[in-house]
Amino acid sequence: MRTFFEPDFMESEDVILLDEVESHHLSKVLRLQTGDSIEALDGRGNQYLTEINRMDRKCVELRVVDKKFSAPLQPAFRLAVALPKGNRWEDLIRPLTELGVAQLTPLITDHSESKNATKKQDVKIQKWKKIAIDACKQSGNPWLPHFDFPQTFSFFLTTIQEEDEILIGTLSPQSAPIKNLKSGTSARVSILIGPEGGWSEKEELLGEENGFTPFSLGSNTLRLETAAICGLAVARESFIL
Repeated sequence: MRTFFEPDFMESEDVILLDEVESHHLSKVLRLQTGDSIEALDGRGNQYLTEINRMDRKCVELRVVDKKFSAPLQPAFRLAVALPKGNRWEDLIRPLTELGVAQLTPLITDHSESKNATKKQDVKIQKWKKIAIDACKQSGNPWLPHFDFPQTFSFFLTTIQEEDEILIGTLSPQSAPIKNLKSGTSARVSILIGPEGGWSEKEELLGEENGFTPFSLGSNTLRLETAAICGLAVARESFIL
């Protein structure tokens, strides 16, 4: 069993204090007791083997028994995905976190269907983070992904660093399967997944002008969620150093 804590809640190198949400889950849902063992994750690569030192539904205190650090995936994977309607974006967070995505960027594209993408952004990101925390606890992934605010395709271009490798999913005749692409030495690989209506001509041209590498996931038309998960899974197998 695993729990999650913010690094600021670490009282000392030997003591971790859990917030009220995690404390309630351990005490009332899992019904753990003083002396029980549990793994604690901080979302920054550290995994702590702990014992429950004090049980309280508002603040559980853990005693650190052992600690190990897991390095992040190399290269780091950034998924920039067109925002879909409804809650489909939130459905993506769990599987992508389990697969080890480092950064998630919701894109507002010319053909995006999502409305009100820029409203209550802080609230939305906190909700996305909670979903990712649950995925980390379930999968044992010690790294919590970073979430960007929704951004346009044009703004995304301004966030690219010179050494980044950018892959864009497209139906272009020039696209090739990810497994056929030559793996470079980039520290970060960005994977762009467009809306089900496809990229606009302007976006396709911008990708080409900025040296994006077009890739394909086969001849079938995939739902956005399927394309994002498959794209990351295949890229992991092809690019992990």
